[in-house]
Amino acid sequence: MNGRIESAFIPVLLYRVSCIVATAIVAMIGVFSVAVHAHAENAAKSDRVDTKYGWFDVEGVSLWFNKRFSKAELHTYAPEDFAVEQHLCNCNDKPKPHYPYMLIFFSTPEGDLVGRPERRGFDTVIIPLAVRHGQRYCNLDAEDQCYGSFSDPCDFSDFRYGKQLAPYFPYCKANNAEPS
Repeated sequence: MNGRIESAFIPVLLYRVSCIVATAIVAMIGVFSVAVHAHAENAAKSDRVDTKYGWFDVEGVSLWFNKRFSKAELHTYAPEDFAVEQHLCNCNDKPKPHYPYMLIFFSTPEGDLVGRPERRGFDTVIIPLAVRHGQRYCNLDAEDQCYGSFSDPCDFSDFRYGKQLAPYFPYCKANNAEPS
């Protein structure tokens, strides 16, 4: 093999990496759930949750929720009115490949917060990116300024970050082919 990964092993490697990432997302969603309940119980506490592997910081998410909903309004909703979903975009997406990107959606009755998890040392931070209303993705601070409508969440990440990701994944969009 001479220090190179044989092309036959790449799908197996990608599958294993995606399994690890999916497991990490499930763990982060569980921690987020604990963080939201802890934050709701005591607003004076920090927006950081201490985990075995570092901090999970949801400050950006908490700020958005606090700006979007009053405490009284939050109490009118049931827990099932809120949900968390994740999307893993990658070059192997069918029928259309996307640049590798992870998105997390915090769904609410007033629109969905679109964010991305980001590691900072041992900490995981959720970076808010946009607000989604149906298929329309808008600016966080000025929701009348929208990026456009996207039927696939990965089309949104390609639109916003594709130019920055393209140099790192030059073969991702080129008929999904690898160099020979």
